[in-house]
Amino acid sequence: MLRRVVVAVCGIALVAGCPAHVEVQRKVAKADLEQGIADALQRSIGQRPDSVTCPGSIDAKVGQQMRCELSAGTTRAGLTATVNTVNGSDVRYSVKVDDHVICN
Repeated sequence: MLRRVVVAVCGIALVAGCPAHVEVQRKVAKADLEQGIADALQRSIGQRPDSVTCPGSIDAKVGQQMRCELSAGTTRAGLTATVNTVNGSDVRYSVKVDDHVICN
């Protein structure tokens, strides 16, 4: 069931503004980014992926992007998180899932 839902959301921007708080170095921590993406998917499609994996933290600068991957059962999909706004320690970013999924 979750695999079908992940496929259905591919190619659309899922989140217009995921909130995150920045570290002292003005970055969104890896764990916070992954959690925020999973939370956004839960809100957007009503189901949570098994996991979201990002390679590291993202700079809290408008326009910064991070490639991540979500897993749902045997399906994986790439996604891009983009920082949209930064207001003090509040960072908002959008998430777009790739058009193509990787099935194992």
